[in-house]
Amino acid sequence: MTTKPTAGVRQARGKATAPKARGAASSDEAGTRSAILAAALEAFSRDGFDGASLPKIARAANVGHPLIHYYFGSKDNLWRQTVEHAFGGLISEVAMIEAASRDLSPLDRLRVLIRVFTLFAARYPSHLGLIMSEARADTERLSWLQTNFLGDFVGRLRRILAEAQAAKQIKEMPIKHLDLIIVGAVVLYFGVNFKQPEDVSIEKLAADHADCVLEAILRGIAL
Repeated sequence: MTTKPTAGVRQARGKATAPKARGAASSDEAGTRSAILAAALEAFSRDGFDGASLPKIARAANVGHPLIHYYFGSKDNLWRQTVEHAFGGLISEVAMIEAASRDLSPLDRLRVLIRVFTLFAARYPSHLGLIMSEARADTERLSWLQTNFLGDFVGRLRRILAEAQAAKQIKEMPIKHLDLIIVGAVVLYFGVNFKQPEDVSIEKLAADHADCVLEAILRGIAL
């Protein structure tokens, strides 16, 4: 069902002007949606769902408050589309990497997956903050996030760990512990009060941390 703009939305868009070309209008709408999603991601990551304010999100996105309702309908739907905006790219990239590396050994595929995830975490620490804010609250939203996004990534990680164990490339340890050790080692480094050093690139920072994670997990830290 198509929702017609309210008077508030029309006012937020400004007074009527000469009609724009269809392509220009579509571009403007895409830009507005992206700005709202980016502002929402920061707000939900920083303040959690309950603490995030739609008027503040609108101000951060530099749009009228009614436009959030026009494009997303409700705060709950905005949150869900923000999650899709934040994690859809990771899921797609992991699927492509998995397909491209299927001829590698399980251990080598594990190395690749950890590096991909670490680079994602380094580039988008706010995305991890969104997960952590919901994990603290233990809400239905967390269950939805796990079912639709986190479960996909964790499922792939667990399959590789199981294949590496079957191939006798890693020790027989409970996978439900191993996956959290790996994910936690990455998420905590980039997601908790993290500020990127100004003299180090994102790519190098991610590569260095992935090296540490792989060394500690695959070789251990005892001399």
